[in-house]
Amino acid sequence: MSYLVLARKYRPRTFAEVCEQEVAVKTLQNAITEGRVGHAYLLCGPRGTGKTTTARIFAKALNCERGPTSEPCGTCARCLATDAGSEIDIIEIDAASNRGIDDVRVLRDEVLYAPLNARFKVYIVDEVHMLTSQAFNALLKTLEEPPAHVKFVFATTEAEKVPETIRSRCQILKLTLLREDKIAARLVHVLGQEKIQVAPGVVEEVARLARGSLRDALSITDQLLALSGSAPTIEDVRRLAGAGGPERVEAVLAAVERRDKAAVLESLAGVDGSESMLVEALLEHLRGTLVVLHCGERSQLFQAEDSERERRGARAKRLGSERLELWLFELVGARARMQELSNHARLVLELVLLDLCRMEAALPLAELHDRLLALEERLARGVSAAAPARVPTPARAPIASAPPSVPPPSVASSPAPRPTVAAAATPPSAATPAAPQPSLATRELRPTPPPARVGTLSNAAAWTTLVTELGAADPALGDLLRRTAKLVDVGTANARVQLTKLTDADRELAFADGTRSACETVLARLFGRPLRVVFDDAVRRPPGDRDAFTRSVAELFGGNIEDTP
Repeated sequence: MSYLVLARKYRPRTFAEVCEQEVAVKTLQNAITEGRVGHAYLLCGPRGTGKTTTARIFAKALNCERGPTSEPCGTCARCLATDAGSEIDIIEIDAASNRGIDDVRVLRDEVLYAPLNARFKVYIVDEVHMLTSQAFNALLKTLEEPPAHVKFVFATTEAEKVPETIRSRCQILKLTLLREDKIAARLVHVLGQEKIQVAPGVVEEVARLARGSLRDALSITDQLLALSGSAPTIEDVRRLAGAGGPERVEAVLAAVERRDKAAVLESLAGVDGSESMLVEALLEHLRGTLVVLHCGERSQLFQAEDSERERRGARAKRLGSERLELWLFELVGARARMQELSNHARLVLELVLLDLCRMEAALPLAELHDRLLALEERLARGVSAAAPARVPTPARAPIASAPPSVPPPSVASSPAPRPTVAAAATPPSAATPAAPQPSLATRELRPTPPPARVGTLSNAAAWTTLVTELGAADPALGDLLRRTAKLVDVGTANARVQLTKLTDADRELAFADGTRSACETVLARLFGRPLRVVFDDAVRRPPGDRDAFTRSVAELFGGNIEDTP
């Protein structure tokens, strides 16, 4: 006698045996009990969750000789014929191989005939999304108003591919992936019926590999028994898992964390043909790690042993939320690309893992943001300090050789340094006269507050504080600065604020004297030194050769300024 695989041998035959699909099962049972059975149902959900099985049980319940009943008896002629697959009035159609308009025309003609033995003629159409557009259109009228003795039950893993016109004519029931503990409990029952003794942890590991599909779990169990006989161990399960085993996942993620590209490539040895399995395992592991980070190690949103929960908790603290989300996003994209480029799945996987080894992928976005702000500040301070030094000055004779009547050169007699940002950056129509600059000798007599330390206050943080304070006193001004302005440069004497997307009303408020004065007051307090605010209108920015900041950058790096149309 030929061997019957576990998935077929232990297929549920009653609603009570259907595992963890309470919503769909209860809906169908109550429909029968209340006499509200619809003419068409669409069962959708992932593979191996019981769509076709539920459809068969529903058909059996409708035609049971003791019914229609919410639970078929399993002993009458109609139930026995349905279980044996010989019930002539229950027609199962594979839409993948009967997908054309001619097949639907045959079905449309057959529904007119009354059932031969049963109460209802039930059509179970599996993978209904595979029907062509013409076939769906030919089915519309029959599906909307079928004969009273006909019921349709459609099943699909891709409900979004079923036309809206079809879905609107069906009652849609969604089946979900099963929890690992439910799958493990079912495996314990099946293995007990088979009188198989398994080592501790075996069924839990098989349930994890199944990823929510009971049919996959039973198929893996069949493979496991073929591999190891009647006493499988946890090592046998991990050998069977291959690329998707926990050791492989841990090796890959550890290498990516260290940004060790050689180790990443070496960890992929032997996964040829199993790349998709490894990606699924990586996604499952990182998703669980993200759950631990946000919900704690005791969360019931994923199933794992205590030691595994602790490992994921440690990894969650090392990686952080932003990095975990980035890695998950990249791996989801890699999975889609691997399906499109199946012949180059290994290359796609290698590229995405090497890409995650880059420093940018290893740093949280907030840290990258802070580093960029610090770099901007250092560049700005370097420009303001170095620009005057680039101006050529005549050579001076040593002080000792100067004639007695010529006083030695002093600091007060040297030319004042040019400001980093010139007032020319202000629009000509809204420019305000610059305040007279005191001489260097006069300024030396005034106590100058120490400059703010680089990195103690970023430009973004300072600007956020400024907008908050000014917005509290003048909401219109606060809203304008929040929408259109950004502090882009703080030098020794000037602060440059860039304005974008200004309307005429915005421009009038932005370049008012009160706005500039209010900004200067707050920035002087925040940075610990007087600062003159220069507004740079991005729309009315002057040419580069007349912009002081552009000139200072060009002088610092020895470049030329060219305006392009």
